[in-house]
Amino acid sequence: MSPELITAVITGGIGAFTGLSRALNNFNKKIDRRFERIEDDYDSLYDSMTKEYVLKEDFRREIESVHTKLDRILDHLLSN
Repeated sequence: MSPELITAVITGGIGAFTGLSRALNNFNKKIDRRFERIEDDYDSLYDSMTKEYVLKEDFRREIESVHTKLDRILDHLLSN
């Protein structure tokens, strides 16, 4: 084997390794961005769900308590 051939093989191997390393790095960045978007979407959904659900349930409970009070007033008026 000539020194030129050994040099060419080593250079080609290094080039291939560098290209593979760069491709893997780009893939990792894409995966990281995708997970960040998923986390952002989840956080947004969690925040809106918490606010809307809790407010609706609180409102429902309040209305139910108002109905209960109105029923008591009506019962009192009808009994007298």
